[in-house]
Amino acid sequence: MRMVPPPARLSAPPDWPAVERSLDSALPGDYKDLVDRYGPGKFDDFLALLAPGHPVARLDLARGVAEAAEVLRAYASSGEALPAPVDGLTAVALTDNGDTVYWVRDPGDAPDRWRIAVNGARDFDEWHLFDGCLAHFLVDVLNREAVVTAFPDDFPYPGAAPTFTSHDYPK
Repeated sequence: MRMVPPPARLSAPPDWPAVERSLDSALPGDYKDLVDRYGPGKFDDFLALLAPGHPVARLDLARGVAEAAEVLRAYASSGEALPAPVDGLTAVALTDNGDTVYWVRDPGDAPDRWRIAVNGARDFDEWHLFDGCLAHFLVDVLNREAVVTAFPDDFPYPGAAPTFTSHDYPK
């Protein structure tokens, strides 16, 4: 929050128990905190968290999770190597280039211990694994302490403080 101050929220935060019931899964606390504080939007006009009720349909959490799972099933059925079984990967963010950030859901019953995996849209067999939670991943990437080769060299913007652009709308 010090690095990228959150915007004022215009809409109410999601009903997390209802969201988790609809996904049939608990979600990591850091993710819920990020969505509660920032709402829907993008970091450095490039990386968008999937969020329940996102005003951009492809960035709605339920839709994004379902669409990414279909892509993973197709790749797994064609013999592509994944860093975890299809049901052990859940999409959590997308980039403007079509890259997908996933939770590696291991252990399945401990979402606050899930790690992060990034898959590039242009090179599906290349995976970047991050041994930490989503919040730590964002901090390290936005500070340029973690380099994700699938992301362009100009993300985050060099020589500028990271930003967050809100897509929040009043409800």
